Amino acid sequence: MQHAAAYAIGAALHRAPPFPSASDNNRIQTLARRITQCAVSTTLKIATPPGDATHIVYRNKRRCRSGLCPPCARKRAWETVKRIAAVLDAVIVASPDMRFALLTLTSRNMPIEAVSDMLRLQESAMARFFRAKAVRNALQGHVTGIEIAIRSEDGNWQAGVHSHSLAALCDGYFDRTKPIYLSQRAIVDLWRAALRVDYKPICHIRAIPNSDAAHASLTECLKYAVAPHRLFERDNGGFSVDPLVAAHLANALYKRRMCRTAGVFSKPRRPNAEGTAV
Repeated sequence: MQHAAAYAIGAALHRAPPFPSASDNNRIQTLARRITQCAVSTTLKIATPPGDATHIVYRNKRRCRSGLCPPCARKRAWETVKRIAAVLDAVIVASPDMRFALLTLTSRNMPIEAVSDMLRLQESAMARFFRAKAVRNALQGHVTGIEIAIRSEDGNWQAGVHSHSLAALCDGYFDRTKPIYLSQRAIVDLWRAALRVDYKPICHIRAIPNSDAAHASLTECLKYAVAPHRLFERDNGGFSVDPLVAAHLANALYKRRMCRTAGVFSKPRRPNAEGTAV
């Protein structure tokens, strides 16, 4: 299935409509060849390491490393989760009583042609949101993954950009006698101001009960850059992808980092010999 999905992406990019820029067209066609070659050269193996669960191992010496290639995107997500999970473990060891929350920030859907502008808006709005005084007083750090979800309405493709954040909360965050607690309404107002829009965006924050749930939430934040739902369509037993959608997604993801870390997740505190966080 992963091979077929990657091959469908490569085939769609080969048929992509031209962009005004010749450099963009050349980059899209080069990416199409790389993804197609990646799909052909990927091999699968079932592995059961000692003390670990059985899982599928993807092997490919010619990985395209594109966020649109399902096997490469899955591999990148696994590597990123593994790396940041080690940081999360260090944070939990240094501060066992630290509480976490899962924060979701969204914006209104727009035509697929505007997905690059939507990502730039999301990135700049996130920077303003996390710089806000109320947010800085409430959070000690965050790990944020940006996602693109697409859907078709009456044949018109729409893109929605949103972010999931694993947020490390300041001490006493849930103490209502302290002014650092952020209600859902406060978060909506802060995010609307950061987005600089005149509508109420959908936002959600929920507390994470324990460290196991924090690891699960980390995986949720970083699972993929492009949601596969509705990206692929069944076609004669295989998959097909709309060339217009594939081209605009490839152009939007070019040289773009979809994961952000800040605060305790950027510089994890580790306990010294006396057990004090440093």
